Formats: sequence, structure tokens, C-alpha cells
Amino acid sequence: MKRRLILHPPSHPMFLVLLLFIAIAPLIWLYFIPKAIALAFLPLGLGVHVGYTIAVLMVLLSMALSPVNVVLMEVPRQVAVPDFEYVSIFGIPYPTLRVRYVMSSTAVAVNLGGAVIPLAISILVVSLLAVHQSGAQGLGVLVGVAALVTVVSHLSSRIVPGVGIVVPALIPPLVSALSAITLSAALGVMSLAPSIAYAGAVIGTLLGADVLNLVKHFDKLQSPMVSIGGAGTFDGIYLSGIIALFLALILT
Repeated sequence: MKRRLILHPPSHPMFLVLLLFIAIAPLIWLYFIPKAIALAFLPLGLGVHVGYTIAVLMVLLSMALSPVNVVLMEVPRQVAVPDFEYVSIFGIPYPTLRVRYVMSSTAVAVNLGGAVIPLAISILVVSLLAVHQSGAQGLGVLVGVAALVTVVSHLSSRIVPGVGIVVPALIPPLVSALSAITLSAALGVMSLAPSIAYAGAVIGTLLGADVLNLVKHFDKLQSPMVSIGGAGTFDGIYLSGIIALFLALILT
């Protein structure tokens, strides 16, 4: 009997659609995202080719470095460990549950793809705004947007013990895009709204979701490692900037 190789693809249409999306998603991502970022950076004075090159590097480095966490420090903490002790009653040992505390540590790290790369691009936006002819208005809008996103992302984020900090992926970029458009229109710098929306979403989410929660609720995390810009906040920081930029481009 001859051996045969039988390929049996999923028959349900939804599975086929899902497989097709998984296959073409990276190509779509690498095609549209850099173009959108380059278009947003154009009013800041960056040429199309320079902006596109920076955007491609940003997308590739963020995706490639998303698993990389650089440990900044280790914070000692006590961990409650359940244990059994035997108590002798009339010579008969009875097991009793006790809780003992042992010393451990939590590593505080920063995610390269989810925090460092988006923050570097945001710093570039701030630098370009500083030398722009409408830089004062642009920086004022950015401060207002970042402050608003900081408050909203902090209020909408939550602590998941053993996991870390989780923030909704759509709330910060939506707030950033709408506030950037509103404030930019009020100050007459509408062309700068997309780049401001990106930087405001990144900085605001980083401060509100990560930094403030780490300062206020570090003991509640109960995790061996806390990564700034990693785990649940990778989409909160990295994708917030991208989505905010897209929304601002579409709405303007």
C-alpha cells in the first residue's frame, strides 16, 4: 500500500478567513503603518523618505524586540506560602494549615519593543515640535493630550495579581486622537494632530498605566517580574500610539 499525504484544510468559512488574515496581516501591517506614520511626520518637517525609513524601523524593531525585557532593578518582597504543621493532641498528630512568609524579589524591567521604541519616537516628535514654527502651540497641545490620556489610562487600567498591569487597548488612543484633534483645531495646528496623538497616547499610557500603578500598587502585583510596556501594556502603549495616529489621520 502506497503512503499518501492528505491535506485537509478547515472546511468552515470562518476558519479559512482567519487563516487568510493571519497570512496577510504582517504584509498589511508593514505596508500601511509606515506610510501612515510617514504621512503624520510630514508636517513636522521630515521628508517622505526619511519619515518612511523611521517608520519601517520603528515597526520592525517594536515587533522584533517585544519579547526583550531589560531588568532595571529588583525589589525584595515577602511571599505568603501555605504550609502544614502537625499539632500533637493526646499523642495523635493533626495536620494544621499555616501560612509562612519567605523573602523573594520582583524584577522591575522595561520592554524594548513595547516601551523604549515608542518612547524614542515620541521624543523625536517632541524634538521636532520644539523647532517647528508652531512649536509652542504644538507642545501645549501635546502636554494637554498626554495629561488627559494619563488620567484616563490610569483610571481604566487594573492590577491583575501574578500577571501585571492591564489597560484597555482602545480607550487611550481614542481619547488621545479626539483630544489632539480638538485642541489642535482650537490652536490652529490641525496638521500636527496625528503626530501629537501618537506621542500623547504613548506618553500618557506609559505614565498612567505603568508608572503611576507601579508607584501606588506595587505590592498588589505579586509577580516575579513587572515589565514596563510589556505583557498587558504592550498593546496599551505600542498599539495606542499607532491607533491614535490612524484615528487622527482619518478624522482630519
